[in-house]
Amino acid sequence: MKPIYEEPTQLSKAKKIVFLGDSVTDEGTYISYLDAYFLQNQPDHPITFINLGVSSETASGLSEPEHPFPRPCIHDRLERALQESRPDCVVICYGMNDGIYYPFSEERFAAYQLGIHKVIRSVQQTGAKAIVMTPPPFDPQSLRGANLLPDGENQYSYLEPYVHYNEVLGRYSEWLMSLGSVVDGIVPIYEPLLENINRQRTKDSSYISGDGIHPNSEGHWVIAKSLLAHLFHITLDGVPEYVLHPERSPFYSLVRERHRLLSSSWKEHVGHTNVHKAEALPLDIAIQCGEQLKQQILELSP
Repeated sequence: MKPIYEEPTQLSKAKKIVFLGDSVTDEGTYISYLDAYFLQNQPDHPITFINLGVSSETASGLSEPEHPFPRPCIHDRLERALQESRPDCVVICYGMNDGIYYPFSEERFAAYQLGIHKVIRSVQQTGAKAIVMTPPPFDPQSLRGANLLPDGENQYSYLEPYVHYNEVLGRYSEWLMSLGSVVDGIVPIYEPLLENINRQRTKDSSYISGDGIHPNSEGHWVIAKSLLAHLFHITLDGVPEYVLHPERSPFYSLVRERHRLLSSSWKEHVGHTNVHKAEALPLDIAIQCGEQLKQQILELSP
């Protein structure tokens, strides 16, 4: 894999990048891929990725009636998240849950737009750069354990989503792409992920891209590539071995271990309203353990 560097970007000197988002961010594989890339290729670049994603979270404050608990909302924790993490840049990725799996409505869309604008303003008021990332697509063909519903139903949910929910996310994504004069950067992942799904299905019509809501590891690499390209102007001429065969990479296993350790501690340190809490070390201890793991990672770097 050969990296190709273009001109320096506004994030070239960023030392701390925070990620806000829902379960796709919470799961964090795309962030661990970014971390692995920089540890392997730019070990002297003092960049820290902080994953503050929370499963089920929204920017809109909406929650479908059938959800087992009120969905968390980023605005309930945003002030503390920014105070504690003190980022140079914040990547904001919401949308999948914000339409609450219903057909499109102007009211829900307005709540989403208001929520995203509030996050952007809050981030920029701290002096950090606000980067919006479009939501991933909804892939009904990959959906497992859920029942797709047509137009005209009284209620929908993540377990019984609207069959054309991806069209809703497409409209949300299109709107985010129009925010160039408001934000410090835009990272499109909706279209690249959709293109990858369609490309794979031309080879294999039964291709499964994840669980319909959450991308698989291949999809997470598509997200990571988009972030590298749009935030750092880095393009690659191949796929890293740790992405193709993570089970064969002690290097990436430690990167992933470190990522999970730190992201869990950061999330619980900041706090959130998801009823499911992670077991996590106190943040100061987790950071110390993370530094020890980093030294091991650098020794294993290919």
